[in-house]
Amino acid sequence: MKERTAVIGNEHVAITWSESGTTLKAIVGGKEYELEFRKLAGGAFWFGWNGRSAEAVVTPQDDGYAVSVNGHHIHVDFLESSKKPHRQDRAMDAGIIEVKAPMPGKVVRVLAGKSDEVRAQQGIVVIEAMKMQNEIRSPKAGRIVELAVAEGDAVGLGQLIARVE
Repeated sequence: MKERTAVIGNEHVAITWSESGTTLKAIVGGKEYELEFRKLAGGAFWFGWNGRSAEAVVTPQDDGYAVSVNGHHIHVDFLESSKKPHRQDRAMDAGIIEVKAPMPGKVVRVLAGKSDEVRAQQGIVVIEAMKMQNEIRSPKAGRIVELAVAEGDAVGLGQLIARVE
């Protein structure tokens, strides 16, 4: 069993997991899950459980990972030790944060423009990938200082979408 503490938003979540073939057993925040999983290309994963399925795209970033699951975009960081329990809290409050595409696709809607004030987790653009529309959200409250895409643009994995100050 592997154990880590994830920082999702500003919440610390204990995660324990083990893999066996295509089965993933996990305890997340005290809840137990047994999932079927497959690693796909480009940082994507497929998960199945209780007759449902979901695809997740994980994109490494300087300060953690951008994770997109069924159109929901979240930032996840893992704590290596107790020496950095507030690293993400500081990172989200200070400076400019780059919002990058968690998967390749096409920008189908722009929800916020340059100089717009945004709330944490407010949608900035919608990217269509694999016939699914994924809302890309701001990781923090602030102002969009750069919007690097327009409606109709094709974007690649990890491409800059916006900068939020």
